Amino acid sequence: MRKQYDFVIVGAGTAGCVLAHRLSADGRFSVCLLEQGGDDRTWILQMPAGLRSAFKPTSKYNYWYRTVPQAHLGGREIDQPRGKTLGGSSSINGMTFLRGNPRDYDNWAEAEGCEGWSFADCLPYFKRFERRDGEANTYRGTDGMVGVKTQDQLNPLNAAFLAAGQQAGHALTEDVNGYCQEGVSRFEMTVEKGYRSSSARAYLHSQPKRKNLDVVTDVKVLRVVVENGRATGVEIAQGRKAATVAARREVIMSAGTFGTPQILMLSGIGPAQHLREHGIDVRHDVPMLGENLQDHLEAHIQVETDKPVSLNKYLKPHLMVWAGLQWFGWKGGVAAINQCNVGAFLRTGPDVTHPNIQFHFFPVFFGENWIPNPSKNGYRLGAGPMRPESRGTLRLRSADPNDAPLIDPNYLATERDRYEMREGLKLGREVLAQPAFRAFHKREDLPGPDIQSDAELDAFIRRDASSAYHPCGTARMGADGDPRAVVDLDLRLHGLESLRIVDASVIPAMPSANINACVFMIAEKAADKILGKTPLKPESVPYHKAI
Repeated sequence: MRKQYDFVIVGAGTAGCVLAHRLSADGRFSVCLLEQGGDDRTWILQMPAGLRSAFKPTSKYNYWYRTVPQAHLGGREIDQPRGKTLGGSSSINGMTFLRGNPRDYDNWAEAEGCEGWSFADCLPYFKRFERRDGEANTYRGTDGMVGVKTQDQLNPLNAAFLAAGQQAGHALTEDVNGYCQEGVSRFEMTVEKGYRSSSARAYLHSQPKRKNLDVVTDVKVLRVVVENGRATGVEIAQGRKAATVAARREVIMSAGTFGTPQILMLSGIGPAQHLREHGIDVRHDVPMLGENLQDHLEAHIQVETDKPVSLNKYLKPHLMVWAGLQWFGWKGGVAAINQCNVGAFLRTGPDVTHPNIQFHFFPVFFGENWIPNPSKNGYRLGAGPMRPESRGTLRLRSADPNDAPLIDPNYLATERDRYEMREGLKLGREVLAQPAFRAFHKREDLPGPDIQSDAELDAFIRRDASSAYHPCGTARMGADGDPRAVVDLDLRLHGLESLRIVDASVIPAMPSANINACVFMIAEKAADKILGKTPLKPESVPYHKAI
């Protein structure tokens, strides 16, 4: 590691890996990518079925944050796992690849004041990073960096879900990331040739080593150095050694929805009064940093079946050995795909502009903490609102960089959010009650047949609901003069030179889907902005509009 670079990128997650590749690709600039976690090249992270090994508090690849007690969830603390390795959360997530609804991005431009971020502006960047297994078309890309595919050979339970959805009156949509999102559909996954298509694998490991790019793991960024209104570098710790890494052009924060505001606040950049409460000298007052925290919440329906059709059957020792042999031998078999291959996007009523409920369907019977139960067979459906009204905060616990931040998503703080959670469960029960599931229904495990009234569903939601792991929004982008904004529309921090934020924290309003694809897109678009390139030409295409 050198003492000085043109660009210093803090965080090697989804966005950081994209930027490291794009900014170093032509050789003009020196780039340093700093990651607190270690290398991701282990079977635990590369094997799609290995994700549960990283999804536990003891994993070295996971920060495993928890929220503060949630007032509207019975005071429970909700798990907030985040990736701690090259690739960040793209190295530990469920690999479900969904862009969101085109209307989400048009709303960014029209309702949120983010000119230049409409769907027409974003579509060419979605297409640029996709390497979809299929034919290219107006909506999709096939020669990008990130491998994307559907699982065509469906488990019997997945096939039953698609049939049941249609029996319940919902359309079967051909490409959930294309013209029409609404309906039941196959979900795509960031998996290619049996490997997880993480940001690290797609943008770092696929490339030859470059002399102008240093990727440094196991290093903790303590603070951003600010001199005369300009970010000039970062202070780091590697083991017991401390150092300063200077940035000639920019410091780029890509440490995520929780990490980015925490590091900035520790640097004296953030809400002045909050910083003073922790004895931190204020270098730049940013009142809205840490505000606008949003996340998707899900509640669950789980059904037990007496037929050995769920993925639980593969937990028998001899079948686990066989699945491992298939993956290590030729990257095939059940371990080479993710667990959520089908789902749905639905509306709770005719007055809703675009789908506000998402289903994730799993052909798995889970026990506690999402650990599959080896002694039972069944399936689970997660349902939750896509565009919650509730907003939360990210705050410092202390001035010690080793202390986890205080995360308060403020789940279900509005009546509309609580209504949509209930309606999501009702829609899910309606689908699972269709004839296509009749042969697979032994008993409803969750919520259970005794839970029927709205009050009973509300109580169940308070006990059961968990994060879908899509936190975003704590450094919201917005136009100059927008009092809600932390960064401008080029993702530069308002009022401070040479500091940019590129990660999920800049999202102004949640996309109606899992957000990893959205973050890939943001990073690709940001790379052009940072390099001063002409943006890709907007592509205006028609898309389904319910009303």
